[in-house]
Amino acid sequence: MKNIIACTALCVAVAACQPGMLPSKTPFVNTEIVRHDSTRMLLGRCSARMLQQPPYHSWFSANYNAYQPNAATTERLVPAVKHMRMEIFLGTWCGDSKREVPRMLKLLQNVGVDSNAISLIFVDNASTAYKQSPQHEEQGKSIFKVPTFLVYNKRKLVGRIVESPVVSLEADLLSILNGEAYTPNYKAVDFWIKKDSQSDQLLTSNELETLANQTRALVKNAGEFNGYGYMLLSAKQFTEAQNVFMLNTLLYPNDANVWDSLAELYTTISDNENAQRCYAKVAELKASQIKK
Repeated sequence: MKNIIACTALCVAVAACQPGMLPSKTPFVNTEIVRHDSTRMLLGRCSARMLQQPPYHSWFSANYNAYQPNAATTERLVPAVKHMRMEIFLGTWCGDSKREVPRMLKLLQNVGVDSNAISLIFVDNASTAYKQSPQHEEQGKSIFKVPTFLVYNKRKLVGRIVESPVVSLEADLLSILNGEAYTPNYKAVDFWIKKDSQSDQLLTSNELETLANQTRALVKNAGEFNGYGYMLLSAKQFTEAQNVFMLNTLLYPNDANVWDSLAELYTTISDNENAQRCYAKVAELKASQIKK
């Protein structure tokens, strides 16, 4: 088995850039960018070796070394990972990625997963490239939180761990690979994706109301669908983004921020009449809060 952490690094490209997506005409492999504010981040496909370089090594090494996977669960994982491969979407700017990705890489190394079966794909946090990689490996995969661990059995996607484990990385991974019932964090978005994935039509008021009733008990907070909606908006999936933002106004009708997000969507698609209607709602809600 190849050691995940000791894999050979390819050449590093360092570039200064404006906030937003870099050109993607050439492969992005082990690419580090430096923004004008001197912030450094990895983008695109990179080897785990890159995380052992400054400035990433401080958090990577600390979390990698500190993590001790449960021995009994790890032992059960060894035969289960035989045909597994994994795509890990992460951001070097993301606290959850800094915590969970080193732990996952240590777990996978402990159970003998070949490094060739693991892909690390680093995404941006700029508003114009929200949760996107330069060559858009995230397309069609509903990456709205990072890290997201996509688990495949050979070529079939069999599950995902979103942002953090429900129980533990080893227990969650074992449940997924054994085909057990498993729902990742952000249950409402997971339900939405399975129910209405990548819709190219606007949902009716009745359809949205039905979905609101079905997701109300699942949704964590207003930020859950808001984050998913902005991922869709950044990817220019405007119809689906509109469905999601409209759903969120049904779930949180008194939250000015969700109306502001819907207004932003309307502004983006040049529907100024509906944008003004939503901004008026924002002003009304904020005024009522001041009175209280």
